[in-house]
Amino acid sequence: MHILSFRPELIIYFYMANCLAVLIFNIIYIFADRLKGKRLGTRSLKMADMLREQMARLDAFGDVEQSHLDRLAVSLKKLENMRAFERSVDEILAENGNPEQRELAARYLKCLRPVFLALTDCYERRDEIEQAYFASLIEKFGIDRGHVSFDGIMEFLNRMAVKRDVYVRENALKALYSIGNQEAVLAAWEKMEATRIYHNQKLLADGLLKFTGDRVALAWTLWKRREEFDVLLLLPVMQFIRFLTDDFQEEFLKLLHSQTADKELRLEAIRYFRKYPYEAAREELKRFVWYQEYIDWEYAAMAATALLAYPGADTVDCLKEGLKASNWYVRLNCAESLVKGMKLPKWQLYDVYNGNDRYAREILDYVAERSEIRGQEMELKKENV
Repeated sequence: MHILSFRPELIIYFYMANCLAVLIFNIIYIFADRLKGKRLGTRSLKMADMLREQMARLDAFGDVEQSHLDRLAVSLKKLENMRAFERSVDEILAENGNPEQRELAARYLKCLRPVFLALTDCYERRDEIEQAYFASLIEKFGIDRGHVSFDGIMEFLNRMAVKRDVYVRENALKALYSIGNQEAVLAAWEKMEATRIYHNQKLLADGLLKFTGDRVALAWTLWKRREEFDVLLLLPVMQFIRFLTDDFQEEFLKLLHSQTADKELRLEAIRYFRKYPYEAAREELKRFVWYQEYIDWEYAAMAATALLAYPGADTVDCLKEGLKASNWYVRLNCAESLVKGMKLPKWQLYDVYNGNDRYAREILDYVAERSEIRGQEMELKKENV
């Protein structure tokens, strides 16, 4: 039977019935959500009282009741109870402005390490959202922070660090960084390499900077194992080092000299020598600019920017030569280093302006005019503030 054979009002009635059903569903959902919120609030109040009682016992006798830990190990298997627990702890921390009370709360959370250790098996079998949530609580409450030996919680986090879901991986890695155990972080890198599941490079580099232990020692630990890691894992380690310390100048210079090293790693080494000037790297950086026509242009462009940290007549001559490059980005970076970085006046660039290379003159004028316009914009912003 064709649809047009139906009476038009039947179609309207059907549409109205669907709208009414959606409206009823939304009303029921709103009331159910409010009821769920009230239940969560009630659970949180009861749990907060229980936590305060145990914190008082911890302050008086130096420990918490084993029955309390056993009860939590069973109760927190339910997600609703875990949410109530988090809310209770947040309320207690918010109301305790006294540093001594906050320290007591931190000590209490440390006592819950056996509880979270027992919960790892349970939450590992849950869906990815709950796994990510559980890992975030380990970091948030510092459950395993400062633990020296490699334990079950760290093993759980390492398994989570190679999950397909990016949120699970990120929360697990954050928890590992918060613990401050070098062995655990190295194990995570080895597991990512073994499974070929790599995390976002920027998140990896930023995360390593949040490591609560000895970050320089961690940097050396990861760097010494660099031959075992893919570029996708080694590059964030180098970025981490760049934001951390100048202790790796000799190591990075060897990498810069290596013709067989990966391009991205050598470029990162150039960035490192821009932040941490190392006189032994000067000639290598100049070589990239002098011979830019015979190598990848990105090396020359990056080196032109890095040479800003190596002032001298030889650097000026090298950058002037780079203004003749066929690649626009190499010329641009050389011009910016000369005009914006070294702030050379025009009379010191007379040989370029009086030369035969029109492109070299144009790029200098372009950079000078752009700098002048940006300076005027900054002045206008200051006047309008």
